[in-house]
Amino acid sequence: MGTYAKKLVALARVTVLESVRRKDAYVVLILGVAMTLGAGIFSRFGVSGVEKFVKDVGLTVTSMFSIIICVIAAARQLPTEIENRTLYPLIAKPIDRSSFFVGKLLGVAVIASAVVIVFFILLRLILLAFSIPVGAVFYQALYLRVVSMWFIAAGVLCLSLFTTHAATATISLLVCLAMQMFAHTIIYVHDELTGISLRLAEAIYWLAPHLELFDLSKKVTHGWPPIAGWVLALMTLYALIYSGIFVVIGCLRLRRMPL
Repeated sequence: MGTYAKKLVALARVTVLESVRRKDAYVVLILGVAMTLGAGIFSRFGVSGVEKFVKDVGLTVTSMFSIIICVIAAARQLPTEIENRTLYPLIAKPIDRSSFFVGKLLGVAVIASAVVIVFFILLRLILLAFSIPVGAVFYQALYLRVVSMWFIAAGVLCLSLFTTHAATATISLLVCLAMQMFAHTIIYVHDELTGISLRLAEAIYWLAPHLELFDLSKKVTHGWPPIAGWVLALMTLYALIYSGIFVVIGCLRLRRMPL
């Protein structure tokens, strides 16, 4: 492993350990499991279609809480380092600002991905306990949710260099919620829009990242067959492109910030 890679791994490791120490993920995991178990209890009453309800609740909770953990973890990283002046000793060493940004991103992405994996393992165990089957698309949903954590983390870290900690967390959560709903809304109202409104909506539709594309919850809930491998590859490339854009903007911003 080269010197540069070692620096990134060291920064990522510190970020992961700091997130674990704060115990935010534990609280959210407990809440998520409790909500999913509560939904699973209904399967014991033999209500028609309740298995779909349990899967839908479990996947929705997993998606929502995973995004919350990712946003909270990413939003605090850079503002906290700058406010507490812990960034200065690191930059004084042979670690440039771009490496610092990338290292922080790797750390946040790892902790967020780990939380997603734990959520899905717990959800799978709960579904097994209630004898609720899942297909291969369940594991594809896990993969795409992990991939989505990487570009969410990159976007939040980038935004944190332009706004305060609280504003970053609030805006990021609202944007993630909007991205889940915006595309469907535009499709529904597209024929009703005209002129500038139509062009603006179409521009936002094509330029804004589509987080809903990474959500296979409905396909898992309704027992769809697995999606094609080339679609997964295309979605991975899509996430990497947006992550790269956020990383470039973030690195440029951090380099120019007076510290």
